[in-house]
Amino acid sequence: MESGNRAPVPVHVRANVARVLLDALATQCKAYCILSGYERLPDNFDTDIDFMVDQEDFDRMPRIIVEVARKTGTQLFQAIDHELTGRAYFLGSLEGRALTIVQPDCAADYRHFGRRWLPAKEVLAARRLHPNGFYIPSTAHEFAYALIKRLNKRSFNREHGYRLHRLYVEDRIECGRMIARFCRGPEGSAIVRMASANDWTEMYSSVEPFRAAMLRSQKETFTERLKALPRNALYLLRRIVQPTGCWVAFMGPDGCGKSLVINAVSGEFAPSFRTVSYFHLRPKLIGRKPTRQGPVTNPHGQPPRGAVASVAKVIDLWLDYTLGYLARILPGVIRTELVLFDRCIYDLLVDSKRIRYGGPPWLLQTAARLSPGPDLVILLDAPPEVLRSRKQEVPVAEIVRQRAAYLDLARTLPSAVVVNAAQPVEHVVRDALAAILEHLGRRTRKRLGIPVPSGDKSPAQRSW
Repeated sequence: MESGNRAPVPVHVRANVARVLLDALATQCKAYCILSGYERLPDNFDTDIDFMVDQEDFDRMPRIIVEVARKTGTQLFQAIDHELTGRAYFLGSLEGRALTIVQPDCAADYRHFGRRWLPAKEVLAARRLHPNGFYIPSTAHEFAYALIKRLNKRSFNREHGYRLHRLYVEDRIECGRMIARFCRGPEGSAIVRMASANDWTEMYSSVEPFRAAMLRSQKETFTERLKALPRNALYLLRRIVQPTGCWVAFMGPDGCGKSLVINAVSGEFAPSFRTVSYFHLRPKLIGRKPTRQGPVTNPHGQPPRGAVASVAKVIDLWLDYTLGYLARILPGVIRTELVLFDRCIYDLLVDSKRIRYGGPPWLLQTAARLSPGPDLVILLDAPPEVLRSRKQEVPVAEIVRQRAAYLDLARTLPSAVVVNAAQPVEHVVRDALAAILEHLGRRTRKRLGIPVPSGDKSPAQRSW
């Protein structure tokens, strides 16, 4: 999901992070260079800040980024290892209901799709000083980096072509050598012609022949692949054991505003995850698919099922959660997906009438305990009179009972936080974003081996 009305990103937050980061790279690293998109640094930049350091500084970078976050009042909440020697960090800053995200992307050797293209030692040795006071790659290395990136991503437009043309005419000899190194044969000759004339018609038609030629020119030997096996295996294992996606469930009585908050969370956090997915109550991997869409207007309008049908319903739910977790949720979380649930199985412990449950309470409780649970549960809580003013379908006495039961349930869930949903909507959204930001920050610090500040409380101890 994407939000089409995201608030403009506060420039001062981005510029502040850029300045502090550049200072940290200059004072705490042996050598560095900004790989691309540096024309407007430090005052502004398009999306992320791509930079290169050597392996030793790459290994130290988590603590450097944490210090940058501390000095700029932002929070490190996400770190994605997209290659063996490439990691994107995400710093977040909340201003009102808008989340500003700044993405420093660090590389040692430049790798793409598992292949090493540019060694850090080579690039850093040839770096040059930009007039604004920071280091950038040599013209030829920047040309190679941009060309390889565009071909690997299968994305090439006029802006990319013009940038390559400008770099090529700045140093034709060395850029020509880079083309010969990474794209041999007739495709390499075509790139030379296109870069010289700034006529990329052949590339616009299809990047595939040029990408194929590049991959042929950079084949790894059997010995190189064999040596890389242990590191690749460890990298894949770490991605599975410490996934960078997140499963967040929102629960609460009707009228607490779950849909609105979920939409806001989806839009604000989308840039820091590969995708965002949405589920209502259950994964729906098995069982009857819903035949209608829209909100439930009378959740308790039908009589409860009999004992046998209720037991079958619980078994169906448990199987759906277990198999759905293995087939949909866990793979998504491993692939850095943000999985959002509007209600989950925990809601049924409070409101079993919603599924017309007429069996023993212990069976539903057992199914909930044995089902995979979200990484974070956010309970949207409000006084009964507020909930009643928003939704009149449920009697007041039932609203009072549900609210008390939800609060009791939240106290038993180690991953739950309570957000005051009686506030103005922008404050509710802000507090939900803050809860997720803090959860992700604690998890990211743990994954990177950075101590969590001793004063921090666990999610179950917090409320907003």
